[in-house]
Amino acid sequence: MTFSTSGRYLLLASLALLAGCSSVQDTASRLNPFVLLEQADTQQAPNDERVSILSFEQSLQADADSAGQPVILPTAYRNTIWAQPDGYPTHAMQHTQATGNLDILFRRNFGAGSDRSSRINARPIFADGRIYAMDGRGRVYAMDPESGREIWEANLRSGFRRDRTTFGGGLAFDGGRVFAHNGNRFIAALDAATGNEIWRADSLTPFHSAPTAVNGMVFVSTDDNELYAIEQASGDIVWNHQGISEPARLLTSPSVAVLGEIIIAPYASGEIVALRLQNGNPIWNDALTRTGGLTPISAINDVAGSPVIVDDSVYAMSHSGILAAFDLRTGERMWTQPAGGLHAPWLAGDFIFLVTTDGEVVCVDRTDGTIRWITQLQQFESERRRRGRIAWSGPIMAGGRLVLTGSHGTAVILSAADGTIQRQINLGDPVFVAPIIVNETIYVVTDEARLIALR
Repeated sequence: MTFSTSGRYLLLASLALLAGCSSVQDTASRLNPFVLLEQADTQQAPNDERVSILSFEQSLQADADSAGQPVILPTAYRNTIWAQPDGYPTHAMQHTQATGNLDILFRRNFGAGSDRSSRINARPIFADGRIYAMDGRGRVYAMDPESGREIWEANLRSGFRRDRTTFGGGLAFDGGRVFAHNGNRFIAALDAATGNEIWRADSLTPFHSAPTAVNGMVFVSTDDNELYAIEQASGDIVWNHQGISEPARLLTSPSVAVLGEIIIAPYASGEIVALRLQNGNPIWNDALTRTGGLTPISAINDVAGSPVIVDDSVYAMSHSGILAAFDLRTGERMWTQPAGGLHAPWLAGDFIFLVTTDGEVVCVDRTDGTIRWITQLQQFESERRRRGRIAWSGPIMAGGRLVLTGSHGTAVILSAADGTIQRQINLGDPVFVAPIIVNETIYVVTDEARLIALR
């Protein structure tokens, strides 16, 4: 069973509360922003002056002085590992190489797709020559990257009777172990070779963010904005940091970014907090929040996509409509743009590539925040009736091309140089999770629990 875009991302109560509801689907529908948006978009304003309430108070504009200047990318490299939810611990993947046409190499079913009580929300990872993915039931699969053949399956059963749903979740790899949670109240360490469980660490509330595993630690936050640092070897909690409590959040799984001894943690409250890796002590914090939104939906401040660290700078984007650059050491804001999105931006050289909640793919100069180009993607499955809002995931970079996947079952390929749409690929299934790229191959996990490889 597949969900439409409706209800896919928004969760206006904690996952623990939703788990106790009689009908999760009904609850999600009532609390879903896209249903309201579609209803509002189809209502005709006076004099036919229609205004999408998804648009923020300010709109993005390409900079007239820099719009014609070339987008120069760094030399492409062949990426051979994707061990964290967003690639490297810093989330800065740069210019990954792909020389092929990106045709479909294989499709392989695994596990269960999204349904009334569970949804696929975890991005796949790649390490030690294997793809690791999580299905709609929260089961972890190891698969062969050339065929999608299953190598092992691990069923993460919860010891809590109320944990009947699996929203959220994520995977990370380090030191021969896969660290996984499925949105319930525990995170487990699995032997990457066999799938055998080594340990699990419990929490009073469900885990929400995807884990980041680095420097002998696993960093993961709960549904009530509490970040845990867990020792990889034992599963013992080393320290925790409590962010501002925020019940309104989106059904995404961002992860902390790590560079050296500094952690950048995103929270559903819109907070961005820099912490010391050793003890969790705060270094600085900021809030990507906006006031005076047109609707309660646009006021949701969740930093739904992971922050990115490049050199001495941090880049982060909230759903409510702020893209900001910070000094890594001091937290000083360097620039902002009125852009809101659900996924981590992609950084390559001096440029940031992102997709907004309005379906705009944007190229931003990261040195000063000016916009080089904007490309509008399809917003609705039926543009004429403005029905079936499309959720776009990504982007990732593949040899000078940007690749995004849509909830309507289509992937789109754009030129990173100017945003020109070059090609579309029919994937056949809805996709809500951003793809990854390893060894010049793009891997997509669909909402029907299919692994699709493009090369």
